[in-house]
Amino acid sequence: MNRNNKFNKKLYINKPIINITMTAATLQVDLVLDTLIKEFEGSLYFVLICTENGAVIKSFIDENFNKTSIGLNMSQLYELAEEITSEIGVHNPDFNVIHSDNFYILSIKILGNIIIILVEDQLDFSRIFDIINSCINTN
Repeated sequence: MNRNNKFNKKLYINKPIINITMTAATLQVDLVLDTLIKEFEGSLYFVLICTENGAVIKSFIDENFNKTSIGLNMSQLYELAEEITSEIGVHNPDFNVIHSDNFYILSIKILGNIIIILVEDQLDFSRIFDIINSCINTN
């Protein structure tokens, strides 16, 4: 192993260390919200995009719902799910699906955000995942 105090020299440990650049991904929350509203007009009742601690970033919501309460409760649900999964030794959940009456409530954790959606159960909710995935920007 060659060691040199000058920063312009390469450090060798059996072979040269390769510089690795990481790609940062961001979620375009405005695009997610706009696309979901456009795609599911009439079947979509609310969309909340929150931070992991429950602060609402963007929302589309019917006036009958309290977005702050929903965001905080869903983030607490994720905390509980993360605690349970770590205790039993499995990976943290990426999403939850709740079916009630004729509705789906989807909560999706992606790139430090939680997206909460209430839609009618007559639509293909896998399309929601397609929309969200298409709104990820890699730098």
